[in-house]
Amino acid sequence: MWKSLTAASVTGALLAAAVPAGTAAAAGLDWEACKPGAVEQCAKLTVPLDYSKPSGRTTQVFVAKVPARDQAHKLGALFFNPGGPGGAGGAIFAAGLADFVFPQFRDKYDLISFDPRGTGSSSQLDCGPVLRPGVPAFPKNKAQYDAMVASSRATGQQCLKQHGDLMRNLDTTTVARDMDAIRGALGEQKFNYIGLSYGSYLGTIYAQQFPKRVGRMVVDGIVDHAQGPVKFMLDEARTMEYGFHQFAAWCDKDEACALHGQDVGKVWDATVRKADKHPLSGPRPVTGDVMRMALPTYLPLTRMVSDNWTALATALAKAAKGDGTDFANLSYIGNPETAYAAVSCMDLPGELKGYADARARLALAKAVAPRVGAAVEAWTITAACSGWPIPPSNPWGRTPVHGAAPILITSTIHDPSTPLPGARSLAHQIDNSHLLTADTYGHTAYFNSQCARDRITDYLLTGKMPTENC
Repeated sequence: MWKSLTAASVTGALLAAAVPAGTAAAAGLDWEACKPGAVEQCAKLTVPLDYSKPSGRTTQVFVAKVPARDQAHKLGALFFNPGGPGGAGGAIFAAGLADFVFPQFRDKYDLISFDPRGTGSSSQLDCGPVLRPGVPAFPKNKAQYDAMVASSRATGQQCLKQHGDLMRNLDTTTVARDMDAIRGALGEQKFNYIGLSYGSYLGTIYAQQFPKRVGRMVVDGIVDHAQGPVKFMLDEARTMEYGFHQFAAWCDKDEACALHGQDVGKVWDATVRKADKHPLSGPRPVTGDVMRMALPTYLPLTRMVSDNWTALATALAKAAKGDGTDFANLSYIGNPETAYAAVSCMDLPGELKGYADARARLALAKAVAPRVGAAVEAWTITAACSGWPIPPSNPWGRTPVHGAAPILITSTIHDPSTPLPGARSLAHQIDNSHLLTADTYGHTAYFNSQCARDRITDYLLTGKMPTENC
């Protein structure tokens, strides 16, 4: 998903009244300015570590609030999750970026986000990278496969040693309950929400668990939990391959591309082959696999927040001259965000059955995407979870939602990280949902289409569903 994009206290009596039956009570929120003089307010909410043991151990969740400018006429609170898994939305808001991401809601909503447990300023994991440098990411034989599995197992075991029960309680179902605890602590009767990328799945799980509490909800860039790991990988590979061709065509037309006038595909192929034989320079040796595993970060456009393709062209131009630093910095290999793997392994397991299975999946990816192959997030998760020592708490399956207010599902036509088939599938799983598509390339409609952004805004401000696609 998205590996890039963080008043008075509520008294115990008010909290108890605000939390409906079925939600574990959490301590109140004591707000303080996130920075001296800042409008943004920060707090930590104490919640059960394990919701099946509400009187047991606790953990803390960091929450940030940007109060509505028009408190007298506000529509309530609007929750935001930026993706991940493990996206620290509280940190985004605390840094003062709400006015950049959601300026249109600043008058009418208190904007709320949080750092999910295991991330950011909440209880944070730190037990090794998602994929370890030097370990094969695309095994070519059983010995390499065994090394990949052993690395995954070692990272998981290190996490268990350092974080114990927290590791067993990071799944999306648990984080959705944390969101409801925040809602209750705020005294909000309805849960208004916009969730991007993995945040779409988090919102879906919330709606499944608490359908009557859903207010106005947008899920954008859909992670479809019904698709399974192989379909997820192949859909991503097809759209990422399309994205590479679009990137090359842009380079051919736009002088802003550092490779303008060159055959981008040939430069990429030659540079990756060179790195496979003799790693490029960088903060650590930059192999062809390190370069490949940066594509899931570089190729998906998020036009509103980053200029991915200009950065990719510059990185490739430097790599062609022997400097792979930019690829090392954005590759999933060596990426230290442990929570990304820990949550993925609980909710989106790779379900590999051995080397023959891995070899067959890699061959399928190469068949549908000759250049990109399996260099996509779905395979990143599969590799990272190949030997994970904790069984998935929420394995692949449909997430039907019944009895919730109408939910707006949005997607671009060509989303390389969360492809359109996932959005179409989810629309059949959520009763009374509406699907809005934007005819463009990029990850999430909100970040890549002004038209979609306008229609999402209108829905969240008025409650009226859009009647036309973009």
